Amino acid sequence: MMKAIHAKRRSRHSATAGLLLLVASVGLSGCASKAPAPEPAPASAPPANEGGWRGREGVQEAIALLNRGEAERARERLMSVLELDPGDGIARQLISQIDGDPRQMLGSESYSYTLREGETLSTIAQRALGNPMMFYILARYNNIAVPESTSAGQVIQVPGRRPAPTPAARQPRPSAGPQRPAPQRAAPPAATSPSPTTNPALAGRLRTQGLAALNSGAVDRAVALLRQALAADPANAAVRRDLERAMRVQRTVRSR
Repeated sequence: MMKAIHAKRRSRHSATAGLLLLVASVGLSGCASKAPAPEPAPASAPPANEGGWRGREGVQEAIALLNRGEAERARERLMSVLELDPGDGIARQLISQIDGDPRQMLGSESYSYTLREGETLSTIAQRALGNPMMFYILARYNNIAVPESTSAGQVIQVPGRRPAPTPAARQPRPSAGPQRPAPQRAAPPAATSPSPTTNPALAGRLRTQGLAALNSGAVDRAVALLRQALAADPANAAVRRDLERAMRVQRTVRSR
């Protein structure tokens, strides 16, 4: 039994560490489009954070606190990040998850899902919401005080519609007569290269900005940014799903 408890703890720490690494990489890519880097600091000054994301360490600490259910301490850390850099979109997004209404942010429609071995709220948020950093609002959606306390076999509610099941492959029927050779089919056409107007990198940046706007309550701006992201990468299913969700929120807000 003690071995099972230690294994579960190692799984939680591994999931939290993986999310922190992912947040660091997202933050670094998101900060690439900010203002030009400042003048090099004097040799006696402490070095700046790698990649120019000044709030990286604070955001990582806040995520660890949120995973442990310490929302108020996480808020204080995130506010310190915003004092350092008011434009830090990731810090603002996490604060909106602490303060926002889960049903308003994620919608009232949901379906039940049983967690499997190795799955965490961040992996479900990545798959269902397109953003692993939405783990905390997903925890609040399910009245889970400590996100890292989830385990395999636990049933949660996932926002949105249940994905359609994958149709099972049909087994060929046994033939009573002699086998006939299968007709020769023409080879499929060679894959064409993406349209020159497709820009996945731009779509990714616009999507990140759109999700941050949606989480901060700027619904109209979120819809506009996500539409631009879909135009930059029309085949991106995650962007299309985010846009549909943002438009549902927009309709709900306008109907009030």
